[in-house]
Amino acid sequence: MFKLIDIDDLEKLAQVVDGQLLGENIAFETLIVDSRKARQNSVFIALHGEKFDGNIFCSEVLSKGCCAVITDDPEIPGRAIVVDDTYLALLKLAQYQLNKVKPRTLAITGSNGKTTVKEMIGSLIDHQNTVVTKDNENNEFGIAYTVLKIDKDTENLILECGARKAGDFDLIVKYLWFDALVITNLNNSHIGIFGSEEIILKTKLKLLEALKTKGLLIEGAFNNLSKSFSKQDPAKNQINIYHAKEERELSLKYSWLFDVEINESNLHSYHISMTNKDAESESERLDYSLNLGIRHNCSNAVISIALMKEWGSSERIIQKLDGFVSPQKNRFYCSKLGDHILINDTYNANPTSMLSAINELKTNPNYPDSQIIIIGDMYELGKSSELEHANILNELMTLDKLKLLILVGDRFKACYKANTQAIESSFILHLDRGVNLPKEVFENNLINSSVILVKGSRGMKMERYLDYLTENII
Repeated sequence: MFKLIDIDDLEKLAQVVDGQLLGENIAFETLIVDSRKARQNSVFIALHGEKFDGNIFCSEVLSKGCCAVITDDPEIPGRAIVVDDTYLALLKLAQYQLNKVKPRTLAITGSNGKTTVKEMIGSLIDHQNTVVTKDNENNEFGIAYTVLKIDKDTENLILECGARKAGDFDLIVKYLWFDALVITNLNNSHIGIFGSEEIILKTKLKLLEALKTKGLLIEGAFNNLSKSFSKQDPAKNQINIYHAKEERELSLKYSWLFDVEINESNLHSYHISMTNKDAESESERLDYSLNLGIRHNCSNAVISIALMKEWGSSERIIQKLDGFVSPQKNRFYCSKLGDHILINDTYNANPTSMLSAINELKTNPNYPDSQIIIIGDMYELGKSSELEHANILNELMTLDKLKLLILVGDRFKACYKANTQAIESSFILHLDRGVNLPKEVFENNLINSSVILVKGSRGMKMERYLDYLTENII
């Protein structure tokens, strides 16, 4: 439910969306996109998606008290504003709201880390006057919804921007603008949907067209795709900061180089040392000890700190990261179960996040010496799926402390059967998707304290194994 600024009747609304008002002009109060929220004095926008058609709800919402609908069907009975495209109408309304309020606006995109960076920056900025993308509203519809939530008092707008396919940002950049853009990283996640690394790169970098002149770009420069953008050979732990010139070209201002050391007295605490490179002023060094969950969140923290420094935030504000609890319940979230540590990383999986999780198990000295891993298929990898699953299996088998490895799903099944060493290993087994964990195997391997990792793509529903573990085994 959205409240537009200085638009309170249907004629004004029709002008903003370039539509034709059918019926008398009357006052309204709010906009809705969910037919279940129909109420008196509201206007319903009949959006379309791959699996829904808002037009079928128009009659229903009008009967529930909506005073009008925005539709692309001129035959809809009742008071309506007819437009060529309801999604464009939504973007025009978002553009109107953005131009009225003019908040300091940040867009965040990338293959991994978007949500974490969004939450980190959100924790550093005054929440009272900040609107942040919520939950899964990071697609082309959710971005517009988030913009429409701002009001006259909004000072900061933080938009998480996720692309599901090529072209998802093409219209966004025509109607919205950003003061700053963060690109966390770029890799081959979801390559099965996009088709190639080049298309991934082109899709994500499309957002640069919405970056305001003299705007700010912060780029995580520690992966191959990013390298092709920055045209550099960046260090592994490096964050690049660019300013957009009036000619809309990007100029590298300086970079942050950072080192990470784990604090052995705390399970997921890291010491981060940041040093700027090629700065316009004297070299600067910053040091933080932060509880960040998994090691790759250190780069997300550096990105967040870099942005806050550019926006002139005080050291006191930045230190709020010390209280940031990074992982959500299903993003490398650790909990104690008796003598064991259970890691819930079931939100999603791709080769990059898989390797990060494996590296965490390899390098974190605070974990128990016994490792048990339940790992499910990675989706949306296209032609590279077989190779990527085989690579992950090979990496898993290098873990010195691995006591039990359970592979789940058809994709891991194929590479398991092709790996003679895996088949012959008594501690590696495969389960079909949805099959319960073998209790007797765990009884034989949970003698001592263990760290237990459960991870897989969202569609694998790996959380069912968490439930099974807590209820039947541990």
